[in-house]
Amino acid sequence: MRYRLKILVMIALLGLLGLACGPNFLAQVRATPTSTPTKTPKPPPTDTPDPALFTPTPTAIPPTETPTITPLPPTATPEPTQTEEPTAIAIPTDTPVPEPTATPVPAEPTDTPEPTATPELAVAYKIVHYKVLGEGENNGGIFNAGGQHLIFLTVLDENGNGLDGAVVKDENGSTLEVVTGDKGPGKAEITMEWEPYKLYVATDPNGPTTSEVSNQMNTAYPYIPDIVGKLGSLDNEYSVCPTPEVRCEPPFYSVHFSYEITFQRQP
Repeated sequence: MRYRLKILVMIALLGLLGLACGPNFLAQVRATPTSTPTKTPKPPPTDTPDPALFTPTPTAIPPTETPTITPLPPTATPEPTQTEEPTAIAIPTDTPVPEPTATPVPAEPTDTPEPTATPELAVAYKIVHYKVLGEGENNGGIFNAGGQHLIFLTVLDENGNGLDGAVVKDENGSTLEVVTGDKGPGKAEITMEWEPYKLYVATDPNGPTTSEVSNQMNTAYPYIPDIVGKLGSLDNEYSVCPTPEVRCEPPFYSVHFSYEITFQRQP
């Protein structure tokens, strides 16, 4: 209670004092500055530029020299020439269209004649019999087992009779010259050695003549188709030329075989 009383007394005194002094006194009291201790101001911090915010000063680029354009002299515009009026085109009159000619229908082909057989060479003597005597014939065989190597030659006339005095030669050009009749009517024998023969009738009792020519006859170098299968079968390991593909390369040394050949004069 006493505390409150003191406060009220102080407020009353202040009020009286303010009325006594007037408003100028309060103004002076408020205008008197309070002494503030002086402080030494710090120098302002130096601004360090941020490299990221640094904008480089653009270097001046020297201006590019602009080429001087030399104007071309004006092209003379040609004066328009006078256009000639088109000449009137004559309209052709109706030309009659030729009627198409009928294409001839090809005639039906007639029967084509069959080709005629080539006429055989007209010769006086033809080969009417030809045979190879191989294994098991005329002592023919493999490994020279008593086999003979002969050509049994016969020349016949038109009637089939033996013709003596016919001369047989070799077309290969050897000196062979055989006369028929010494081994029987119209017969002769030729021993085959190393030389192969192609036989034909050169002359007969009437003089020079013409003749067919035989295949090559020989034991070492025969005409292969004539002897295939003649000198042993395929199952014989020692056979010669049982087929054209098996052991069939001449010369043949270990075989003996003979031939039969007959010429006959044609009517």
